[in-house]
Amino acid sequence: MQFTTWLAFFAASWAISISPGAGAVAAMSSGLNHGFRRGYFTTLGLVLGIWTQVLVVGVGLGALIAASSLA
Repeated sequence: MQFTTWLAFFAASWAISISPGAGAVAAMSSGLNHGFRRGYFTTLGLVLGIWTQVLVVGVGLGALIAASSLA
């Protein structure tokens, strides 16, 4: 790998890692606009969504859904 390619990849990795994602922005804005309780439940919903994705992929349904034209 050329050094310039590696340097661009390294810089992009840092920028992506440091910037907040959509879930973090949603949880922060929900907490700021509606209070701690709503922010907490928003965060809980985001975590449950991630765990649902992990469970689906772990069971192997992710490959089946990706290969299916109907799904």
